[in-house]
Amino acid sequence: MTEFETLVNPPQEVFEQIVDLTSATEDWAFQLNDYNFWKTNFDQFWLVTVVEKGTLNLVASVSLARWDAPEGPLFSIGMFYCVQKYRGQGLGKPIFKQVMDIVGDNNATLTGVVKMSAKYASDFGFDKVPEHWHLFSALKCADTVVPDKVSDKYTTKVWSDVDYEALTAYDRTICTRDRKKIMTAWFNLKDTFTRVVLDTSGNIVGYATIRLVSKNKLSPAPFYADNLEAAEVLLKDLLNMIPNWQSYASFGFLYPECNQDPLRLLEKFAKSKELVSTVTFIRSQFTKKLIATPDQKVYSMADCAHQFV
Repeated sequence: MTEFETLVNPPQEVFEQIVDLTSATEDWAFQLNDYNFWKTNFDQFWLVTVVEKGTLNLVASVSLARWDAPEGPLFSIGMFYCVQKYRGQGLGKPIFKQVMDIVGDNNATLTGVVKMSAKYASDFGFDKVPEHWHLFSALKCADTVVPDKVSDKYTTKVWSDVDYEALTAYDRTICTRDRKKIMTAWFNLKDTFTRVVLDTSGNIVGYATIRLVSKNKLSPAPFYADNLEAAEVLLKDLLNMIPNWQSYASFGFLYPECNQDPLRLLEKFAKSKELVSTVTFIRSQFTKKLIATPDQKVYSMADCAHQFV
């Protein structure tokens, strides 16, 4: 009979198994360096895993990040996963309880997938939720055509070429918590492309990052824009910035369903609207207090494992 043991912050090899398995069975998209990113840029970080005893063979995982701020710490839970052959044996719940014990009476957030959302609310108190779900709309790169003409009201620049204090100020209109340290490191990650969109007066009206992630996909994360016209210019310039973007499998937006502009944007870049696929994907959930976000500006979340917008 197989025996198990728990490892906290295990070797990189274990995280790479999580990335491979979750991309194959759950369609999650990560970079192999995300583990190091989380450990380095949050105030505290735990990756709690169950492995087959005496090996590094993954059985189950959950991650916890602590993000301090003047308004108090916010904990985020991600990467909750159990290898398919071990599901139904109660191996995941103990490690989830383990990280919830660390959270204590502080506010915590997670993005609950459809089949788990109600359980997170009933069993662990993640019952402060917006009225809407987040949808995931995707388009194959082979089915993508970049429009010849987009609005001339907007231009874009590489993030490092804009006033960084102005970019930070814009980000605070999206996320009320100060994440300058986190996002600066995010922009500097390998295989990551970030542009900022500006109006004719030079005011920032959005920004977006596209990452090269697992399963040869492009991941817009995050993607923010004040309106659809600005978003169209931003997406066009970002795609054209990525060498041989047509060679990747697909890209998609993870967005609040109350904002249909992300879907409209994908349809503008599709050879036909029918080629865009959409599924209900996750719900943003909190334990103590729901943190509001400007949904009409959110075309895609930054990091579905450890951020809420």
